[in-house]
Amino acid sequence: MKTTLGFLTEEGRTRSKNAARRISAYAVLMSFIAGASGYGIHSYWVSPDLTPLQRVYFKQYLKSSYRSYLPNSKSRYTTLSAITTDRSNGKDQKVAAIDPMVEPVLDENRHITFDQRHFPIFRLRPGVAAKKLFWEESIAPDANGYSWLRATIYDDQSIPDIWRPAWLGALLMFFLGTIALGSVDALAQRRYLNGQAIRGTREVAPKRYERDHQKDTGYGITVYAQGRTL
Repeated sequence: MKTTLGFLTEEGRTRSKNAARRISAYAVLMSFIAGASGYGIHSYWVSPDLTPLQRVYFKQYLKSSYRSYLPNSKSRYTTLSAITTDRSNGKDQKVAAIDPMVEPVLDENRHITFDQRHFPIFRLRPGVAAKKLFWEESIAPDANGYSWLRATIYDDQSIPDIWRPAWLGALLMFFLGTIALGSVDALAQRRYLNGQAIRGTREVAPKRYERDHQKDTGYGITVYAQGRTL
C-alpha cells in the first residue's frame, strides 16, 4: 500500500539503498569515461592548439606549476636561447627564443626532429637577426621557472586555463552521463515494478481497475458448504 512517507518504510529504505548503489556504480563508470574523454580532448584539441615551443616546454611548465608552491624547491630547466646584437650599444646579448623568432625543423612525417643530445631542433625564422641559437640547462627555483614560463612562453595562461576545454568536457561528460544512466535506471525500475506481482492490497481508481481486468471473465473461488465442494 502506498503511503505519503513511503521512503521511511523498510521497503522504501531498501529501494533507496539499492538505487544509491546503482547510481554510485554509474558514477564510477562515468568517471573513467570522463577521464578518457578529457585525455582525448587534450590530445586532439588542446595540444594541437599549442605553439611548437609551448608543446616542448609543457612538461617543465606542468612540473614547475605545482613545485612552485614548495618552499626552496629547485629543478633543472632546459631553455632555448639566442645571441642577438643590442642596437643601443652594439654588444651581444643573450635573449630567450620565443615563437615569433624560431620555427621547428620537421621530418618527413611533420614531427619535430632532435639532435644528438635529444633536444628539439629549431631554426631562426627568415628575417630574424641572431648570431646563435642554442639550448642551455640551468638550476633555478621552481617559483622563478614557473613565473618565467608563464609570462614568456604561455602568454600568462596557467595550466587550468590551458586545460579548460579538457576538464570542462570531462565534467560535462560525467554529469550528463550519470544523469542519463540514472534516468534510464529509474525508467527501467518503474517498468519492472509495474509488472511485479501485487503483494497485499492496493488502492486503484475504478477506471484503472476496469482497464487492468477488462479481459477477465470471472474468478474461480472454491467454496465448501455442508461437506461438499462447489
